[in-house]
Amino acid sequence: MRADLETLQLRFGPRYPQWLLAMLMIGSMAMVLASTSINVALPAIMADFAIGRPLAQWLSTGFLAAMTAGLLLSAWAQARFGARRTAQFGLLLFIVTSLLALVAVSAWQLITLRIFQGVCAGLVQPLAMVLIFRVYAYSGRGMALGIYGLGVMLAPSLGPGIGGYLVDHFGWAAIFWMPLPMCLLAMFAGQWLLPSERQAAKSRLDVTAFVVLCVAIFAALGFLAEAQRFALTAVNVWLPGVVALLSAAAFIQRSRRVAQPLLPLALWRHAGFRSASWVALTLGMGLYGSTYLIPLYLQTVEGFSAGRAGMLLLPAGLLMGMASFLGGWLSDRLTAAVLLSAGLLIFALSAAGLAWIEQGASFLLLCFWASVGRIGLGILLPALSTGSMDILSPEELAQGAGAITFVRQLGGAFGVNLLTFFLEWRHSAEGGNQFAEMVAFKQGFWLVAAVFAVTVVAALGVKSARR
Repeated sequence: MRADLETLQLRFGPRYPQWLLAMLMIGSMAMVLASTSINVALPAIMADFAIGRPLAQWLSTGFLAAMTAGLLLSAWAQARFGARRTAQFGLLLFIVTSLLALVAVSAWQLITLRIFQGVCAGLVQPLAMVLIFRVYAYSGRGMALGIYGLGVMLAPSLGPGIGGYLVDHFGWAAIFWMPLPMCLLAMFAGQWLLPSERQAAKSRLDVTAFVVLCVAIFAALGFLAEAQRFALTAVNVWLPGVVALLSAAAFIQRSRRVAQPLLPLALWRHAGFRSASWVALTLGMGLYGSTYLIPLYLQTVEGFSAGRAGMLLLPAGLLMGMASFLGGWLSDRLTAAVLLSAGLLIFALSAAGLAWIEQGASFLLLCFWASVGRIGLGILLPALSTGSMDILSPEELAQGAGAITFVRQLGGAFGVNLLTFFLEWRHSAEGGNQFAEMVAFKQGFWLVAAVFAVTVVAALGVKSARR
């Protein structure tokens, strides 16, 4: 049964925007849970498959990289198949790959399944922002984004908390079946709530550009991963780097030539959108990088169990949800530049606090500094959404939502990868022992604090059209 948004609003009445928002939030939370909860299971997976950190990080970065590429398919899939079919296909494939992961017998099988899951998440995530902007076209958009952000920003912290408990009691495989109930609920609710109209005549997919972009992203990640283990002169290090550079150049050149580019570079003609992209890149690094860094630090340096490491992020997640709600309310009243700068500085303070405290600090002190950072992230997401999208025309909204989410996820993928590279480098440089491990993590937190502080310069250039 086909229906557009207007028909669905008439069918379900004035409550339809709230029902749709709830469904979108549940689906997005399932995807984000899958992307971040894996971090508390990494030590168990490393021990079970006898692998090191450079290979294990692919379970996180592989998902994020595939999600980043999949984001660019979302606008095409929505136009070609409709939001309903796109979301349901993505959720169904995600469920199938989660079940297959339970019988995986090697690390590379898990990594491959995580890559497929990342593509599914990339298809589903941008639909939410586009539909929210369409349904809340006249009023309440900031509040709706805040409520949506409540779920999206809670998931990275709730995932490790719940996932850590499950890993302690049921093993790492529990991470893969944890999001399944939410996926099933979102898939069935979408059958009634999601619009199904299509614009197939306007839909074209640049397959060549998509393949070249995927090669560029994964080659760059491969270069950074191999550089953690071998010298830069080794062929398995410099060759992926060269392939990444050539593929990126070819993608940019093709995007400038074709009429319907996969990634519309024309969006960056807006100075505010360029500034918002820098903030999105840093936000991705902070959101996914810290969710990767903190559980590893707690388990490898502080000696926490997976459950206790995850529980430390639980109060932080609740505060982040409250801050996201507050950020959505404030985004209707304050400029995006002010809110983005505040969120960046708050997170920088949190990272500096985690770097400053000594090993063996109390659970409450560690939880306090982690919570401060989550408050900053909670303020950032709604402000970034309004600041980056308000300057675009209605015709550019779908592409703009995909592009800004693409940049944020790209920051997450390369943020985790670069932090792993930094940790391995500093661990080796400081002596390669347990004390060096602690020093490397501290220096990693200082690096994150510096990046967030510097990004305030870009945040000041985000000029939202609304107050």
